[in-house]
Amino acid sequence: MSRNANEAADAIGVRLFDTSEGRRDPYPLYHELRAVEPVHRSSLGMWFLTRYDDIAAMLRDPRFGKNFSHQMETTIGPKWRQHPAVTNQEFSILNIDGAAHTRLRRRVIGAFKKRAIDGLRASIETTVEELLVPYGEAGGGDLMEAVAFPLPVAVIGEILGVPPADRPQFRQLVADLVAIFELKPTPEMLARADAADATIRAYFGDLIEEKRKRPDDGVLSQLIQGDDDPLDDDEISRMAFLLFAAGFETTTNLIGNTMWGLLQHPDQIALLRAEPERFPRLPDEALRYDGTAQAVSRFTMDEAEIGGVKIPAGETVLGLLGAGNHDPDEFANPDTFDVTREKFLPLSFGGGIHFCLGSQLAKAEIEITFRELLERFDEIELAGDAPRFRDRLILRGPESLELRCHVADRGTRKAAVAQPAAALAVPAGTASDAASDPRAARPRPGADDSLWRNALRSKVEGDAAGEAQGWVRSGPELVATIVQLARCNLFQSCSPDEIQELAVTAYPISFEPGDRLTVEGAESLDCYVIVEGEADVFIDGKKVNEVDENDVVGERGPLMNEARSATVVATEHLVAYAISRERLLGLVEKSPSAAEGMFAFMKERYGA
Repeated sequence: MSRNANEAADAIGVRLFDTSEGRRDPYPLYHELRAVEPVHRSSLGMWFLTRYDDIAAMLRDPRFGKNFSHQMETTIGPKWRQHPAVTNQEFSILNIDGAAHTRLRRRVIGAFKKRAIDGLRASIETTVEELLVPYGEAGGGDLMEAVAFPLPVAVIGEILGVPPADRPQFRQLVADLVAIFELKPTPEMLARADAADATIRAYFGDLIEEKRKRPDDGVLSQLIQGDDDPLDDDEISRMAFLLFAAGFETTTNLIGNTMWGLLQHPDQIALLRAEPERFPRLPDEALRYDGTAQAVSRFTMDEAEIGGVKIPAGETVLGLLGAGNHDPDEFANPDTFDVTREKFLPLSFGGGIHFCLGSQLAKAEIEITFRELLERFDEIELAGDAPRFRDRLILRGPESLELRCHVADRGTRKAAVAQPAAALAVPAGTASDAASDPRAARPRPGADDSLWRNALRSKVEGDAAGEAQGWVRSGPELVATIVQLARCNLFQSCSPDEIQELAVTAYPISFEPGDRLTVEGAESLDCYVIVEGEADVFIDGKKVNEVDENDVVGERGPLMNEARSATVVATEHLVAYAISRERLLGLVEKSPSAAEGMFAFMKERYGA
């Protein structure tokens, strides 16, 4: 890209991040930046990505990890550790990678799976109705105050076990604290964040002690009670606050953003009322059109090529999610709210191992809230001026949203018909046509990326054998990876030292629904230990099994030195550790006891 293009892109970046106008209405500037330089090395010290495919590749590619200290030095400066609000986030699940991240995530993932959220739908519907009755009696009011905040804070409060009387204080506290994630927080914002952090930490410290004395069924009590790998109080406090804050802050803003989007597209309101079977599509389109999270940061652990541009190792990369969600090469008429779009994957929940824990909860809350709003009120209109959005970019939402509402005749309401989940087609087990260059970006969800994964595995093993040690795990991260792999039955006969040989080049990799972990008849240099999610196993196009956490898939081919015997298809967001075939075979060759145990496992599993 030319120097003139780079300078023009820098000027757009300044308008986007340094002006109130840019922060409050970023979408026109996203389009400008994408047109001038879609992969841009900013003078702010980081790279900006603006295209859907580029951001999706970054989110799914295991070479793009987290480096919180580097990110904070880039955005806040070298004195960032002077702010407790910032330093206390360093070891949050948001900002760590690998097995340390998996260790924390697995403790809470069950409460946020689709089946668990489906069990909460009736309770969410009741809460929405309780909030909308007085709202309708008043003829409307500030939607943010009356519904958008109290709904999600009540739901996540119940899940965690935060008492109802304690919840209202957190609206402002959390708003003050999350300012640290803005690209250029001011000294005043950091001071307010520090004060909020002190109050929040003290509160959760006291609540942990209370739950320890009088436990309940909430997630916080479950974290305190522990398992074979207990968390300390700091870990419990950080996890509890993150779940609580994320559980309402993003959804509160999304309800406001969605309502404002629909008011600007009255045809969509009419369509949803006329065809209520479209409500299940509303959340994804709302997230795409104007999601709360507008950007996500990653760190290059190795050189990678994105959008034809080589990004060196050691760089901070900012994926502008809002820009990717409005990419005209991905979405027709991207600036139009359209609930008739075919099924797609918005970027708003992130991706990879950091895919949003609360995605299913947020989507349920949006669907239920707007179904009830549009069915209960036959007229919804703006009262006064257009809403004023907070002067923030990273987390976007209106400060208030005053509406006038008229209650509909309840006898004329149409029931929304729940749509069954679409069955996953089993892709043919053909050779991959995806790029096999390990420097290239990972192919998008749904593509056969097995050749790319093989190329990456070859590079990882080559780096480990040579002088490039970036992928080789050591210290606490290696220990945590060993603990994770030891949960898999395949390795029950292996000693910690033997598992360590596998762990040093194991890395987490994610798959979306419909992605294939393995393809029948194909070669692969990896097997996969599932740490989150579920998948179906097919042989000759027929489903033969289901697999989930701590199961291993694809181990038979590498250990028998044969082609894949089955196609394994993710049925939900799935994270697995990729284990090297080369290291598996090396372990079999030199450890008879490990070999005996692994082959005994396969014999029991497959009957041969």
